[in-house]
Amino acid sequence: MSFVIWWALFGVPLFIVAVAWVGVFSGWTADAKRILMSVAMFFPTASTLIGCGALVYVQLGGRVRSGNELVVYGFGFIFALIGAALGFVVAVMFRRWFSALGLAVSAWMLFWFGLMMSAAD
Repeated sequence: MSFVIWWALFGVPLFIVAVAWVGVFSGWTADAKRILMSVAMFFPTASTLIGCGALVYVQLGGRVRSGNELVVYGFGFIFALIGAALGFVVAVMFRRWFSALGLAVSAWMLFWFGLMMSAAD
């Protein structure tokens, strides 16, 4: 696949997470559960940054040695899994639009990191 497709797969979720962070910060002072929401938003953000960072590294000519790709995919998968679990809890408890965006991004990244882990040698 070309890098344009990969950037669409990982860049769009990064943009969506940035929009969700704007939603988190828009009601920061009035919201009593802001710490839990911030922690729940950290994990989808981290998983998208891992995906975009790995994509930049490979696009700039970096080579991933055999066995090291599973470390990158594993961290992305674990962050996306934790983000999906926390995102589900926060979305059900608080019913905010940015919680649903964080959950959607976590599920998307969980799917892609799981697919990449299963295809790695």
